[in-house]
Amino acid sequence: MVSAVDTTPLTAAPVGLAFDHARSIALPIVFGAGLLLLWHLAAVGFQIPKVILPTPGDVFTALVNNAGTIWQQTIPTVRDTLLGFGLATVLGIGLASLLSFSRLLRDAIYPLVIVIQLVPKIAWTPLFIVWAGIGWQSRLTIATFICFFPIFIAMVAGLESTDRSLVRLCRGLTASTWRTFWLVRLPGSLTYLFAGLKIAITLSVIGVIVAEFISSSEGLGFLILKSAALLQTDMILAAITVLCVVGLICYGVVHAGEVAVRRWRGE
Repeated sequence: MVSAVDTTPLTAAPVGLAFDHARSIALPIVFGAGLLLLWHLAAVGFQIPKVILPTPGDVFTALVNNAGTIWQQTIPTVRDTLLGFGLATVLGIGLASLLSFSRLLRDAIYPLVIVIQLVPKIAWTPLFIVWAGIGWQSRLTIATFICFFPIFIAMVAGLESTDRSLVRLCRGLTASTWRTFWLVRLPGSLTYLFAGLKIAITLSVIGVIVAEFISSSEGLGFLILKSAALLQTDMILAAITVLCVVGLICYGVVHAGEVAVRRWRGE
């Protein structure tokens, strides 16, 4: 009897977790399908012209018929997004780590970073185009600039949130500053860091698209502008759909990295 009572929660727990996981997947799918149905009914029922609001079927047809063109324009957008995100990650983590070693540097540099952060990012775009040109260099610069701030600020917050008692313990054990940083402060900041990375990867996509709107002859942003000039609303929505998929995949990869790190740390 005792054995049966003890094992019931153990068998019920996996079932409950599986149900929660299935529900978290099913609910967004059902809700999205409902929105698509309402969209279709509104476009057909009110006889809205295709140039104003095409049906989901029209968007899907445009996506299929122009798959080659859309794929060709997706490659530079994804390339610049990932490169900008990667470069911003290195710079953000590097600068935040450097400031954690010197209170003087932090007091001198951190306020300047905050001041630059307060300026709308779009205001810097023309200046970057003047400096880097109208090629992929300007798109990479803009994406890196936009991604840098959430990563840097999240990393600084994470390093400052380290348990002071653990730091004092390391010093009491004669651990070097670098060893304390590597074994205590850096692992303790990972939760903050991944929060910043999730924000940054979405901002990277935004930064690249904004740059493609302003000065580019390739990419999904360029395709959207070109389609708008030709009044091809279905192509615009098809390109936006691909952008949503790209953003979701990038966000999912960052989230998967966070889960992998948590499991590696035994959390």
